[in-house]
Amino acid sequence: MPFAVWLASLAARRWGHAVSGYLGGFPMIGGPITLYLAIDHGPEFAARSALVTMAAVAGQSAHMLAFSFAGRAVGAVAGLAAGWAAFACVSAVVGWLPLTPALALLIAAAGLAAMGKFLPHPRSATALPAIPPVELWLRLGAALALAAAILFGASALGPTVSGILLSLPITGSIMPPFTIALYGPDALARLQRGFITGLSGFIAFFFVVSATVVELGTVASFSLATVAATATVAIFPNARRLRARSARG
Repeated sequence: MPFAVWLASLAARRWGHAVSGYLGGFPMIGGPITLYLAIDHGPEFAARSALVTMAAVAGQSAHMLAFSFAGRAVGAVAGLAAGWAAFACVSAVVGWLPLTPALALLIAAAGLAAMGKFLPHPRSATALPAIPPVELWLRLGAALALAAAILFGASALGPTVSGILLSLPITGSIMPPFTIALYGPDALARLQRGFITGLSGFIAFFFVVSATVVELGTVASFSLATVAATATVAIFPNARRLRARSARG
């Protein structure tokens, strides 16, 4: 998983802040961890965990929105505190709901829609991200720490808490502070709007797992989920552009 994060970071250096957001929102960490949970604890455990992880995208959305506005107003550290507080509040509520795949999908989609509506738009072009070594090591260390905490603590934590932890905004807490500090608010806007696309794939992945892993088994379910996530990320930006053109025209 740290290796996957490292590859995503190299891609972001080449293609920019928006691609960095695509990959930051994509289930490159949560997907493999959920696969290990299915292998270690069975498909029912993985299905419940995936269900909560998907719904907790609403918490990730709250985190992004809170960081965006507080970070611009009072700085990255205060923005990060506001973002984590927003994630904790929303995810705690989500964890207590009697979730079904349809309800979890609706909650996650509402969070994504709120990001699309309220996040600022970039006003100008920005430089490609250099990704300082300290940020890269933070990304790798956070991915490894999250994987270890969930995999070794899953039996004690249970599927609901594990699912919430899988939706923790790890990359969403590391990348935005560095971005706004080094490149400014327009770069932050590009990054966070890239996250919307990445999170669409995140939602597709966990929806398929939650709905099919018990019936189809681990191999078939996770294979379908990977295809669904990749296809969603490929199609989602074009669908958003067409919708925007229709609204203007």
